Amino acid sequence: MLKHMTRLVVLVVLIGFVVLFGAVPFSTHAQDDGTIYGIVTGSADIRVGPDFAYGVIGRLPENASVVVIGRAGDFYRAWDGRQWLQIQFGPNRVAWIYARLVRTSVGFNSIPPTGRILPRNPDGRVPPEFDLSSYICDQWPGGGYALFGNFMAGDTELVTVFPTLPGANVHSVIVIAPSGTRTAFDSETNTATILLNKLPWEGGIYTWRVAPYWASSPARYSWQQVCLLRTGGTFEKPDTTPEQYRPDESEESGSGN
Repeated sequence: MLKHMTRLVVLVVLIGFVVLFGAVPFSTHAQDDGTIYGIVTGSADIRVGPDFAYGVIGRLPENASVVVIGRAGDFYRAWDGRQWLQIQFGPNRVAWIYARLVRTSVGFNSIPPTGRILPRNPDGRVPPEFDLSSYICDQWPGGGYALFGNFMAGDTELVTVFPTLPGANVHSVIVIAPSGTRTAFDSETNTATILLNKLPWEGGIYTWRVAPYWASSPARYSWQQVCLLRTGGTFEKPDTTPEQYRPDESEESGSGN
């Protein structure tokens, strides 16, 4: 009788996990070392990039175990073809699998992003400018970032140079202030100019990063980011708060006496 009750309690606990989380919990080993694991829930194609438009390079059977490296896309209310997992595929290779076909040891949105899905034209097709024989973000060169000018020396402009992504028709230099405020400087070439008067007043160390976009119209809200941001470097900026907004030093010193 006691043994029967014990099994019943275990069954109730497992049912509770399935109802609440949609899966039976994985081994705590996955949490201890930070590795994210997955189990393939049905025979699944493996692709070179996170999109059904990419070519298939392999296949995994049901119940295959995978190590998850990252994700592309976000999960909101339902799987819609835009949620992908980057996995270890062989000893020295990574690839992508549609996330709906994998039960992971952590929630999909808790997996760190490592890629982005392909942009689409208004007709729903991938722009022909992109080469889908490999993951397009792997085609983005990794070096060649440079910055010319010095705000601390009195310059009012800085010129950035960066590698461009094949297929992208706009690149944006995102400047991040010490407080986190972001300012974008867009370009259709491999250079962009950072303007001092467009940045926040605060002084300090700023970081500049680059993002490639596919733009099918001039409206910036419609641009589609193709790859994750890459850091180009940092620069120092003086405090440019206008005099009328600066604290009155004489009043401050007088109030302290």
